[in-house]
Amino acid sequence: MRRESGVPKIAAAFLGMVLTEVHVGTIRVASAPISWGVCEIPGWGPQLRWERVLDEMSQAGYEGTELGPWGFLPADPHRLQDALRARGLQLVAAFVPLPLRDPESFGRAEVEVRRTSELLARCGGSCVVFADAGDEARAQAAGRVELTRTCGLAPDEWPGYGERASRLARLVRQAYGLQVAFHPHGGTYVENPEEVEALLSQTDPEVVGLCLDTGHLLFGGGDPVEVARRHAARINHVHLKDVDVPRLRQLLAQGLAYAEVAKQGTFVELGCGSVDLPAIAGCLQAAGYRGWLVVEQDRVVTEDTDTLASAARNRDYVRRVFGV
Repeated sequence: MRRESGVPKIAAAFLGMVLTEVHVGTIRVASAPISWGVCEIPGWGPQLRWERVLDEMSQAGYEGTELGPWGFLPADPHRLQDALRARGLQLVAAFVPLPLRDPESFGRAEVEVRRTSELLARCGGSCVVFADAGDEARAQAAGRVELTRTCGLAPDEWPGYGERASRLARLVRQAYGLQVAFHPHGGTYVENPEEVEALLSQTDPEVVGLCLDTGHLLFGGGDPVEVARRHAARINHVHLKDVDVPRLRQLLAQGLAYAEVAKQGTFVELGCGSVDLPAIAGCLQAAGYRGWLVVEQDRVVTEDTDTLASAARNRDYVRRVFGV
């Protein structure tokens, strides 16, 4: 990923550490702890040891990782950097769900953003991935566009929502020298196509980029290929996911909330679902995208799950289809 010209690099001066060089002009491939069943949602499922997760990422051929839920990987920057270096990995980004709908929660959101950004900057990361925190109402409506349209933000709420997101993104850029990508996500107030458009129209494009999550865009009723084409200039981070749409429709028809739908085989290995990933590869190539591709497969695993084999198959798919 490119750093914007003029971005202050106080993360190195203020924190007294040297940021890892960003490899401008290259696309690199990372994974994320969610592919090993590690999720911030309470009660998601068994959580594997972080040492196993990083070991298998490295063995499967990935170059980096996202942070995962706060507290999963070591929060001490020296310990985390040592663990990553030992495995030839780089910390890439961190996913931060934020209660942006409620103006009264802005202070809490800022605390979370600062905590995550400081660790990311100290460890040479490049992108803070914002997402809406959602709530129970949206979790229940998730994946059903006809419902999410009835329980979303009112038109007069969007300007304030966008201003709060933009303000936090400016903080991340100015104080830590990092980029921000906003992540549309199932079960949140930025999920369906209209909400994605509203978010992008109400945020400052100079500081708020788009995390192109191919799975969540499809989950929310959108077309990730269309989004990749239409908003190519805003994409500064990519999550590669695939979705078993027949399975998704079956689970939604049962009235299940977001977490239960996501945990029951909705997100599948790359190339095994309904996302047109070769078209996504073409869109990114045409746009000249030069950032991280982060492979994610939201799922529940156990100690006996062959997570390494799955991670390796996903990595091989990216190598064949995306050429990296």
